[in-house]
Amino acid sequence: MNRLKTAFLILLSLLSLSLLFAPASADPAEDLTPGCVFRVADNWASLASLADGRYASRWESTLRENPWVTLASDRPVYGLYLCFHKMPESYVIQEQQGENWVTVIREDCPRYPHVFYKLNGAHTLRILSAAEGKSVLAFNEIFVFGPGEIPGWVQRWSPPAEKADLLLLAAHPDDELLFFGGTVPVYAAEKRKKVQVVYLTCSNGFRRSEALNGLWAMGLRNYPEFGPFSDRYPEGEQLSDAYLMAGGQPKVLEWLADLFRKYRPDVVVTHAESGEYGHPQHKMAADASVLCYDLAADASFSPASAEQYGVWQVRKLYLHLYGPEEEQTVLNWDLPLSAFGGKTGAQLAAEAFSMHVTQKGAGIRRNGGYVEFTVGEFGAKLYPYNRFGLYASTVGVDVEKNDFTEHLPQDPDSCR
Repeated sequence: MNRLKTAFLILLSLLSLSLLFAPASADPAEDLTPGCVFRVADNWASLASLADGRYASRWESTLRENPWVTLASDRPVYGLYLCFHKMPESYVIQEQQGENWVTVIREDCPRYPHVFYKLNGAHTLRILSAAEGKSVLAFNEIFVFGPGEIPGWVQRWSPPAEKADLLLLAAHPDDELLFFGGTVPVYAAEKRKKVQVVYLTCSNGFRRSEALNGLWAMGLRNYPEFGPFSDRYPEGEQLSDAYLMAGGQPKVLEWLADLFRKYRPDVVVTHAESGEYGHPQHKMAADASVLCYDLAADASFSPASAEQYGVWQVRKLYLHLYGPEEEQTVLNWDLPLSAFGGKTGAQLAAEAFSMHVTQKGAGIRRNGGYVEFTVGEFGAKLYPYNRFGLYASTVGVDVEKNDFTEHLPQDPDSCR
C-alpha cells in the first residue's frame, strides 16, 4: 500500500513539473512597422505609401536595375508581410550582416502578391528585385512584426484547390459579395468545402489586394485565380461586345474550359444570364459557363489541356437568378456560423465589401436615380444574392432547394 502511495506521489510531482515548465501559448506579435525607417531606390515622394495601412496607395519604383526597399528596426524582426502592387519576376529578402547583405529568402517564381515570411531577428532588411535587366518593384503595403503569434489577418495562402467541390466564377473583385452573398464563408469555412474562387478579370493591384483581404476575412485559404481579361465596361451593352473586348469568344471558352478541367469542380456557381444590371462581362461569365459545361467534357475541344488535365464533367451548374422563382434554390445567408462566432454569411459579405475601399461610392444609374453598390441594398434586395437556378445537372433536380451540394456525396470531414 505504501508503494502504491509513493508511486502516486511521484506521478503527481511529475505532472506538476510538466505543467510548470509547459510552454505558454505564444504572445501576440508586436507590429513594428510604425517604428521602422524605410528607404527606397527612388520615387521618394511616395515613400509614405509603403506603410500607411492603406491598400489603395502604393510605392512604385521607376524602371531600373534591381530596385530595392530597405527597412531598419530598433527591435529584432521576426516576421515580414509583403503586399505587392505588381508581381516581380523574382526577388530576394536580405539581412544586413556587418557591411554585407546576405540573402535569406529567394523567390524566383513568386505566386502570391500577399505573402508572409518568418525571419530570424535581424534589424536591417532589404527587398531587392532579382530580375535580369531593368524591372519595377511596387508595394501596396509592407508590415513588420516582432516575435510571437502573427495576427490572423496576415494572409498565408495555400495553393489553389487541386479538386474543388465548388467553383465560384465572378466577373470582378467584389462581385462574389454583391451577387453571391455568403457563399464563400458558408461553404469554405462553415461547411469546410474546397471552394475555388475565380475572377474573370485581372483588375489592378489595388482591387486585387482588396479581393484577397475580403476572401481571407471570409475564411478562404486556397488562393483564388485571377483571369487575364481587362476589367472594364465594354463600349457596347451586348454579350458580343464583352467577348470582342476579351479577344474573342474562343479565347474565353478555352480559358474557362481549361480551368474546369484543372480544378474539377462538382458545382459551378456564376452570374445571371442578364448580367444582373446588364453588365456585359457578367453576361459573358454566365454564357461561357453554360458552354463550357459541355466543352470541358469534350476531348476534341482544347486538346492540349485535355491531355494535361483530362476532360471533366461539372455535375451542377447554377446561374444567379435563373428560372422561375418557385424553382430556384434559395440559400439562407442569415444563419449564425460557428466558424465565425455566430456572425452570418450576410454580415461577413458586408464586412468583406467594406475592404473594397476603391469602390466606395460606385454604383449604377437606374430608373432616373443612382444606386450605390452595397451588399445589403444592391445585393440582398435589388438583385437577391441568395437566389440561384440549377441550369444543368448530372445528379437530378434539387428537391430541398437550399444547398448547392444537394444530391452530391458528402465528405465525412465536412461540417453540414
